[in-house]
Amino acid sequence: MERITQYLHQFHFQTRESNIEMLLHCEEKDSTLIKKLAMDWFRSVEKRFSPNLADSEISLLNTLAGENCMVSSTMLEVLFLAEAYQEITNGNYIPLLQKGAPMGLEKAATLEWEVDPAMKSIKLPTHTNIDLRGIEKSWSIKRLAEYMQKNMSLDQGLILAGGDITVWGRSSQKLAPWVIGIQNPWNANAKLGAIAIPEGSLSTYSPFEDKTSSTPGSDVVQCTVAGQDMVECQVWARILCTLGIEEGLAVLAKHTTVCEAVVLSTNQELHYFGREASLNRRWLDMHIDHHHYQDVAS
Repeated sequence: MERITQYLHQFHFQTRESNIEMLLHCEEKDSTLIKKLAMDWFRSVEKRFSPNLADSEISLLNTLAGENCMVSSTMLEVLFLAEAYQEITNGNYIPLLQKGAPMGLEKAATLEWEVDPAMKSIKLPTHTNIDLRGIEKSWSIKRLAEYMQKNMSLDQGLILAGGDITVWGRSSQKLAPWVIGIQNPWNANAKLGAIAIPEGSLSTYSPFEDKTSSTPGSDVVQCTVAGQDMVECQVWARILCTLGIEEGLAVLAKHTTVCEAVVLSTNQELHYFGREASLNRRWLDMHIDHHHYQDVAS
């Protein structure tokens, strides 16, 4: 990420599972309240959705698989979002897994949970568990950014949690775009390049940095997806890593028209998917080995 001007306040804090960074155009007098609000929000999301916490809401839901379980409105919202992305991605994002299945074969597209919206209850099939695969984190970033813009009138901002970033406020004010560096996974001191975006979101994912990932046979080391919606970018970044370059880019081309991607392969070649006009205007300082414009590879 490039320079921080005097008009932007920098925030940094650690939750149980993430490092959070924010750059916000706000008054000095409001900075303490803003930081507390953000910290409380991310920690409450972890408390609700972390499978690593025995007393989290999602852990309870998984423990009670086979029984009706009362859930919060927040849990319902995220589970409905997960269902939507399962459909949007043609079943390549699957949040419901079969317990005890062999590694890489946990997914079971025929499994569905039962929802009673009136009672706010969920019933998982017996011997299954929900694995949201990061969708709850990208959702939390998106929700916080929306709140800061609509309820706090913060006209410029950047929120980063792990590999997920959302930014706003540069196009409406005709300012220089945010410039965000993309890490080289083989060299902590180097970048693959950068992306310039005035508004929107970016998600970078590497299965080799994710202890919960199982991507047997994938030829992808790291994937960065840029678009407008934080959740959409995060979901597609993971899917591309799971499916591999050929199948992943083919699926992406069929199901989204707004996302662009840079994919690093195991043989250290860089693939670009997106509009030709975006190269050298949006994606900067990148040596692209293979260009995939729309659904045609060159």
